[in-house]
Amino acid sequence: MRLDTPPADQPAGVDSPFTGEGSLGSSWLESYGDDQGLGYLNGITTGVSDTDGDGRYDTGVSPYFDSGLYNVFRAAAAAWSGRVL
Repeated sequence: MRLDTPPADQPAGVDSPFTGEGSLGSSWLESYGDDQGLGYLNGITTGVSDTDGDGRYDTGVSPYFDSGLYNVFRAAAAAWSGRVL
């Protein structure tokens, strides 16, 4: 984890020209490469905000996926008990 990234329990916001209800659930990719179409998932848009007060959404909000969250995911995957009903 980089030292300049927030913990997963502190949401991060980024300027985004595409914010609104349609952006919820959008993935945030770090180190994305057009050549192979790969990157690291480091967030998912969970909310939007109007930070400049002009009545339009301009910021996407997400918890930052850090190494702590990765460890939770790995522990959950290791404890998989079968099909979810």
